[in-house]
Amino acid sequence: MLSLATGCAGKRADAWTPGPTTHWEDISTGPVGVPEDCYSIHVAQPTKGFFPADIAVTRVSVETVDEATQQTRPILFPTPRNEYLQFNAAFDDLMAVSEVFPVAQFDMGGAEAEPEQILAAFRALGARMGIIYAMNELSEDEAEIIGVLYYTSQDYPVASFHARDVTVERPKERRKINKSDLWETDARARVRRKFEGIVYACVRDMILHDEPPEIEDSSGWRAPIQLQKPEWPPRQSSGNP
Repeated sequence: MLSLATGCAGKRADAWTPGPTTHWEDISTGPVGVPEDCYSIHVAQPTKGFFPADIAVTRVSVETVDEATQQTRPILFPTPRNEYLQFNAAFDDLMAVSEVFPVAQFDMGGAEAEPEQILAAFRALGARMGIIYAMNELSEDEAEIIGVLYYTSQDYPVASFHARDVTVERPKERRKINKSDLWETDARARVRRKFEGIVYACVRDMILHDEPPEIEDSSGWRAPIQLQKPEWPPRQSSGNP
């Protein structure tokens, strides 16, 4: 998550040190890969009945568990809730996406943050689709995000995403305006916005190529009773009162 600090936009004060890299196998149940700054759909189109759908979203990171061997393990990154609010905002105009909700480490029930376990958590929480993604800081001034999209009834990704961006200098005419805002210049913020745009384009593409499911009448279906329109005033009975 991007931290917004006061002061002039530019390089961070602390010396940058590379962290563990999250790889495709840390977020995917099968081999995937896409060109830079793009998405790839791995299912035949048109599809049938994928939408409408809600989407669960979680971010994976890795931590070093053994310094001597540099052994790592995946963990769910404690992402602030506003990152998921951004995903909800990104899909605001796609009526076929009912909601986007986060999946945190607490939702894993003690299971390891492996793709298969995360996918099982998506199913348990009732999500029809799920996104697992990860951010890598490639250098002090460059970042990337990789991600995969699952249809939770299947065990393999239906789409994958990649975004990369770099830190840029603020235009001279804006350097004296809102100096604490790094969203336009910092690589980690810029790549998040680019990633959201790529995911949006992919989901929109899938919606446009999705056909409604076929609905069959159940075997015991009965036609509704035809009600007679009431008369007013009512006819008087011919019998005695």
